[in-house]
Formats: sequence, C-alpha cells, structure tokens
Amino acid sequence: MSYFSRISIKSGALAALEGGLDAGDAYRDHTLIWRLFPDSPDKAPRDFLFRAASAASGTLLYYLVSQRQPQSWHPLVTVNSKPFQPRLETGEWVDFSLRANPTVAIASAPDQRGKRHDVLMHAKILARQAGLQGESLQQAIRQAALAWLDKRAASWGLQIDPDQIQADGYCQHVLRSKGRELRFSSVDYQGMARVQDPERLTQAMLGQPLPGKNASLGHAQAFGCGLLLVKRLA
Repeated sequence: MSYFSRISIKSGALAALEGGLDAGDAYRDHTLIWRLFPDSPDKAPRDFLFRAASAASGTLLYYLVSQRQPQSWHPLVTVNSKPFQPRLETGEWVDFSLRANPTVAIASAPDQRGKRHDVLMHAKILARQAGLQGESLQQAIRQAALAWLDKRAASWGLQIDPDQIQADGYCQHVLRSKGRELRFSSVDYQGMARVQDPERLTQAMLGQPLPGKNASLGHAQAFGCGLLLVKRLA
C-alpha cells in the first residue's frame, strides 16, 4: 500500500526539534519528514519521496508519497493521507510537475569515472566559453535543463514536447553537517505530457526503481527532489 499525503507544519512545532534547523532548509525538511515515521530504525532505507510547497507565513507545507502512512508527531503537525494507487491509460494527456536535481557526469580523463556536475552551471560555463551572453546565454542554460528532462521522460512512461515544458525555480541549496557544506541545485519542471507506458509511469510516481539508463528521477531525493506529480487532464 502506498499513500499520498499533504503535510502542514506550523512554526510552533519546530521547537520540538533537537537539531537541524541551522543546517539549511533542505536539511530541515529532511529532518521534519523523517519525524513522520517514528517506527523507522536508525539507518532504515528511505521509502518515501516528498516536496516542499509554498504555504502561508508561519506554516510549512509538504507533499509526500510513502510506502507507510505518516503519523503526526506534534499537535501543530497536520497529516492528511489517502491510499495512493495511480490508474492511468496509454495515450491520455496529463499535467505533470517535478522538482529535480539535474546533474551530468563529466570525466577528467577517458579512464576515470565521471564527476557529478550541476547541469545548469555546466551549461553556463560552456556557453560563456563559446562567447554567449545575455539572452543567448540564458537560452543555452534553459535548453540544457530541458535536455536533461527529455532524455529521461520516456523511461518514466511519458511522451513530452520540450517546447511545451517550463523549467524554472532554479535554486542552489546548502547543507551544513559536521563542519562541512554540501551543495545541490534544484529545478522545477511542469507541463503537459502524453502517457506512453502507464506501468512505468506508476512506478515513477511511487518512487520505485526503474530499469534502464537515464531512468532515475535524479539525485537529492532525500532532500525534497524526485517526486513526480501527475494529474489527469479533463
């Protein structure tokens, strides 16, 4: 059984946290979501995906897909859950959104393993080296973000037209832990798509591993990336 949940957390509940508030918003979100699963042993595998959403001042809002039903851990934490089993048909149109951490592996030598780089920053460097500026520079960066999605969408069971997709909300996140700073970026994708493979799309929506190259929903899934939300169009 899987569950789709809407979680709202008022600021007063944050006082119950023992740590994590000064480690960056992404780490705060990570800590708050884990608190919804009190039966999880230390180092248990993560079996959920979540996304932070805009909410009223003083309240944090999250969408969550999980294999277990989340539980409120404070009177100021509201959990609205329902069983989640997507039922989609080949050929139907859907509205989708995804917050992802788009990266590309770049090897410094042919016999070395590629090092992970931010797709947008890598595209920006290459565009500047090519002499692009202004609108041409921004277009090159946007195309790199859309190419990352286009390369993967079919593996998730979606047929997309990159010209009809928005890629915005680029944000760089900083995590502070044990005297170190870890950074990752996120991009918000949204648009219309046609269902090509309902089974694979259902797996992607539930956060289940998909076979094949470029099938991942991206990295930083423990910090609010990788939740694919799909809504059937009327």
